[in-house]
Amino acid sequence: MPAMPQFISIRTKMLVLFCCLITVPFLISGMMTYWKYSANMERDARTSSEQIVEQVSINLERYIKEMERITMALYYDDNVSRILEKHTGPLQANSYLRSDELYKMSQMMSSVIYERTEVEGIFIFALDGSLFSNLQETAKINWQPSDNGWMETANAKDGGLVILPPNDGSYYLEKPRRVISLARLIKNPLTNQRIGYVKVDLTSKGFEKILTSIQITENSKLYVFNENKETIYPFSGEGQEEIPVNTSEVNTSRMLVSERATDYGGLHILGIIPRSDLLTEARQLVSYTGWISLASLFIAFVASVFTSNRLVKPIRNLHVKMKRVQNGELSERAEVTTNDEIGLLTSGFNVMVSQLDKTIKEVYELTIRDKESELAALQSQINPHFLYNTLESISMAARRDRNEELSQVIASLGRLLQYTVNKQERLVPLQEELAFIDHYLNIQSFRLEDRLQVDIQVDLSHESILVPKLILQPLIENAIEHGMGSGTLKITLTTRLDDQDLWIGIADDGKGIDSETMAKIEQNLAKPLIGPEPQQGKRSKGFALRNIHRRIHILYGEPYGLYPQKNVTEGAAFFIRIPFSWEEE
Repeated sequence: MPAMPQFISIRTKMLVLFCCLITVPFLISGMMTYWKYSANMERDARTSSEQIVEQVSINLERYIKEMERITMALYYDDNVSRILEKHTGPLQANSYLRSDELYKMSQMMSSVIYERTEVEGIFIFALDGSLFSNLQETAKINWQPSDNGWMETANAKDGGLVILPPNDGSYYLEKPRRVISLARLIKNPLTNQRIGYVKVDLTSKGFEKILTSIQITENSKLYVFNENKETIYPFSGEGQEEIPVNTSEVNTSRMLVSERATDYGGLHILGIIPRSDLLTEARQLVSYTGWISLASLFIAFVASVFTSNRLVKPIRNLHVKMKRVQNGELSERAEVTTNDEIGLLTSGFNVMVSQLDKTIKEVYELTIRDKESELAALQSQINPHFLYNTLESISMAARRDRNEELSQVIASLGRLLQYTVNKQERLVPLQEELAFIDHYLNIQSFRLEDRLQVDIQVDLSHESILVPKLILQPLIENAIEHGMGSGTLKITLTTRLDDQDLWIGIADDGKGIDSETMAKIEQNLAKPLIGPEPQQGKRSKGFALRNIHRRIHILYGEPYGLYPQKNVTEGAAFFIRIPFSWEEE
């Protein structure tokens, strides 16, 4: 087992850093000259850089205007418009181009770029997929949308000039060529409708004439970006370090930065001069102040950088990991890179996140299992009393040879059992639940004959609303069992929508419910349904009502469930409240 590295506290590290920095006062006398000289050099270089960048911006603006005249000449040319109007149909993979159209287009494009050696080619893209060019032998005659994503930028400009960064033109026959492009959307001057695009491909020659001869110091660099912060220069981008797009991405402590934006074309010029280039002569001057001072400064610098990096980097890394954990990414772990207080903090953070992730998963899985178990238990608690009564009625009818009615009852019972046994769905359309109630009432009417009357008042638009399965039959059965007296019993079923909720009401004109019984029912509805299922014949009153209420509560949460209607003058009434949702197609 490898030996544990020696523990080094942050306090010790800071003491080492401060001891190294004590040598700095010995260098002050020599560095005063260095700083003064450097400041003068930097001031002069900044002035020169800003003047050069300003002149570059003027030259680039003038050059872009010259190049834009090429696209404008084609934009307003009547021959170009007439030809493009003939090619505004649907996009085709291989469109037909007439020779006279190709000739006219080629002549027009060649005339506008006369003696422009930096122009690689001019291309006019018709909307039907046709491609016209001054390079008839080395360019394709069709274009594909997948290879020309720049068109979206041109569309956004609505006819304005777009300067595209270096790109590989896919429409050259030999091989893609690296070019900078100027493009614009062509519109009919009369109807203002889109009829095509013009794209001028430029080699690096035009920009190199303006930019390559400009160099303030040996390692100074000049960058040009378009208005979308895309690199225009350096042209190829190959072998280059990562190119910044604005001053915020440049280490200003090591670089001197000048930037300008052209008034026309939206170009952004960024000039960067390494401060080390400006300090070359200053370093030569200061070197004569003594090797001892330089050695002390070097030691202080190395110690400061090393210690600060070792101190700050782990803290920043831990901060990033904390942010990710805060956003819910509990799988993140921070790397322990130091053997000090920060290392202990990082290790404790990893342990804490692991325990938190484990606890959340355990609690979540336990909650899901409990709810599923409770729901399964609720759905499985079916009172067989009704089935026994039905079978007894069938037996009695068989003795009286009531074969027609017996056949109907047996069919209704079969459909009823089929519906209750099928547990594949928790939610069913209200229409299916009403059909199940109809079969149930057929059986009850067979047993009770004319003593039972049922009035179902359900809007047709409500029949497709999804409801929990088997929530209406227990209420109908409860009304018959507790509301039926010596006379007739009328049960009314209604539905209504209230905001985003569906209310289902079941009322009867039977015996009614006294205040004491109503209080017990409300108490049972509020009580959780836990513990073993009651034995046959010993189910407590209100068990079916509590079953319905708890099923709805588990599925939808508060405030949904079963609610009795109080202060009813005749009979009893209950309401079911569930959230509104349509049946999916």
